[in-house]
Amino acid sequence: MPTALLRGGAAALLALTLAACGSTTSPSAGSPSAGTPGAGTSGPAEPAQGTRLAAQAVATPVALSAGQTQQLNVTVNGQPAQPGQLRWTTSNAAVATVTQTGLVTAVAAGSATVRAALATNPGAYLDFPVTVAAVTAPAPAPAPAPAPTTPSAFAQQVLDLTNAARAVPRSCGATSYAAAAPLTWNAQLGQAAQGHAADMATQNYFSHTSLDGRTFAQRIVNAGYTAYRTLGENIAAGQTTPQAVVDGWLKSEGHCKNLMNPAFRELGVGYAYGGASTYKHYWVQDFGAR
Repeated sequence: MPTALLRGGAAALLALTLAACGSTTSPSAGSPSAGTPGAGTSGPAEPAQGTRLAAQAVATPVALSAGQTQQLNVTVNGQPAQPGQLRWTTSNAAVATVTQTGLVTAVAAGSATVRAALATNPGAYLDFPVTVAAVTAPAPAPAPAPAPTTPSAFAQQVLDLTNAARAVPRSCGATSYAAAAPLTWNAQLGQAAQGHAADMATQNYFSHTSLDGRTFAQRIVNAGYTAYRTLGENIAAGQTTPQAVVDGWLKSEGHCKNLMNPAFRELGVGYAYGGASTYKHYWVQDFGAR
C-alpha cells in the first residue's frame, strides 16, 4: 500500500513506498483518499493487477527572506533520492527557484509551491509551500552626539582644577614635574570623555576598555580627534564633586603623571551619574596634543 511519511524540521523528509501490488488497481485521477484523515495521501479504490500507486503530501512550510537559500531533502523508500530520480519544479519562479538537487533560492516577496515528484511517476509528489519575505533594510545607526563646544559646569571645574594643579611643581610618586602650561578645552576630547562616562554609568562597569572592546585611543579617534601626537586618559568612579575627583587623581601616581605631563596640550572631561550603577558617579579625562 502507498504510504507518505512527513517528518518535521527545516529539511523535510518524505518516504514514498511505491509498489506494484498484484491485487489492486489505481484510482481514477483526482479521486479522494479514504485513508487516515489529515494524512495528505490518496489511495486505491478497487483491487486489480500491476498498478503503481501515487502518494501525495504537503510538507512543512518553508519561510525565507529574499536572497536566502535552503536545501530540501527527500527520501524515496527510506533512501536519499538518487540523481534524476526526482523532478523539482516551482509554481512561481519570480518568488522562488529550485534546482534539480532541491536547492531553493528565494527571489522576491510572495508565495510559491516547490514540488518534488518522482520522475517515473509524476503523480507521486511532495509539495513544499514557500513563503518569501522582503528584506528589511537595517535601521540606520544613530548619529553620534555632537561634540560639546563648551564644557559643562562640572567639566569646566575639572579643567580649572587640573590647570591649577599644573601651575605649580609637584611630585607624582618618584617623578618630579615642573609647572606645566595650562590645558585648553577640546570638543572632540570632550565628546569621547562624556561618551565613555555615560557608557560606564549606563552599563555599570569601570574600565578604560569599553564593553564593545574599544580602547580609549579608538574612542578619541572615533570622536574626530585625529593626527594626534600623544593621548592619555584618567577615569574615576564614586567621587561626588570635581574637587574630590581631581584630589584623588593627584594622589595616584599614574593619574598624577597624566595631569602634570607637559606634552599634553588639550583636555576633554566627561561626567555621568547612574542611579542603578555600582559607583553612581563616573568621571573621565581625555588628554591630547596635535
